[in-house]
Order: sequence, then structure tokens, then C-alpha cells
Amino acid sequence: MKILKAKKHPKTDLPLELFNVAELICIPKEHWLQKRIEEFEYNKSFENHGMIWPICVTDEKPDWVDKRLRPKNPWHYTDGKLNPGLYVHTGNKRVHWAKQNGYDQIEGYKMTTIEHKRDLRRMTSINHTEIPK
Repeated sequence: MKILKAKKHPKTDLPLELFNVAELICIPKEHWLQKRIEEFEYNKSFENHGMIWPICVTDEKPDWVDKRLRPKNPWHYTDGKLNPGLYVHTGNKRVHWAKQNGYDQIEGYKMTTIEHKRDLRRMTSINHTEIPK
């Protein structure tokens, strides 16, 4: 079993979990993720530094998830309802890279509130131009 673990972990009351990579749903489309990975040399960063921060996911149930996804991501809907599953809110490129590189599981947090999302994003965000190479 190949597990992608983070080098750093933010201070949060959420438990660190292992998620099955194949079951995670990236919010952007694959071609957009691949373009960003190439543009900002994420492959080089992953190869040299691994995964810095864990990913953050939610299921489809919270209202704020629907509000975030509906305007720009119609491919995640069937008959007007958000498809069930675990959506990656932070770490889509990490998940995409893990899928491409044969990882079975990845470390992350399952967020239950919008406050968790805001806090974790603030603590773990790295600007594209500042990722370590």
C-alpha cells in the first residue's frame, strides 16, 4: 500500500485521516489540473519535497459545498443535485499527482464546517509561485 503523507500538519481539532485516492473527487477538471501542474512545476516540487500539507475534503452534504460548486462546476451535478462523494477543497493538484503516481491513500482532513475550510486554507495555503522546487 502506497501512502502519500504530509511533511507538516496544521493545528486543528479535526482528526488526521487516510483517504482512498481513487475515491476522491477533484473539483477542477483534469486538463486544468495538469496545465497548472506543468505551469508551476508541481511535479518537481513533489519529487524533491513530497507533500507539504495534508489535503482537505468534504462530502456533498453541507449547504456551503453546493454554494461553492454550483456556479462554476456543473459537471459535478446530476438532475440538479450535487453528486455524492468526497470533494477535494484543498489539495486537488496533490490528489491528481497521487493518482498519476500510483498512490493508494493520502493524508487529509474531512471538514464539517465552513470555518474549518477557512482556517485550514489560511494555515496551509502556499502561493503557486512560492511552492518549493
